[in-house]
Amino acid sequence: MSSKKEKHRTLPTHPDAEPAPKQEKDPGEVENVSQGARWMAALCYLNILILIPACCKWRHDDFVKFHLNQGLVLLMLATVCAALGLAPYMGEVSLTLTLFVDVLSLVGLIGALRRRRDFLPLVGKMAMNFHPFE
Repeated sequence: MSSKKEKHRTLPTHPDAEPAPKQEKDPGEVENVSQGARWMAALCYLNILILIPACCKWRHDDFVKFHLNQGLVLLMLATVCAALGLAPYMGEVSLTLTLFVDVLSLVGLIGALRRRRDFLPLVGKMAMNFHPFE
């Protein structure tokens, strides 16, 4: 029985080889956001849990303020949608609008966890004009 020797081949590196291209920075991403600020901003999109970041020291953080304003507008829209459901023959409309608000909340939640500061569609313009946490 003979044993075969395995040859390990290494690829030569050239000194003129180009370095790997740097990833471009995302314009919506905010740097220097702490882990706590990310989680507090994410809580802003979970309906009544918006009270946690609104009532603690995190409300003074700029990143959390941005998400507090958008979360508050979404909470108001969810309340209006729920009130519409009490009117006769408005159940399906209310359910559809509530589903739309829930999708926007999910988009905002994911954006906050990814350190993004993007305006939500349709709600972002309202949040720009309505800013009680500024």
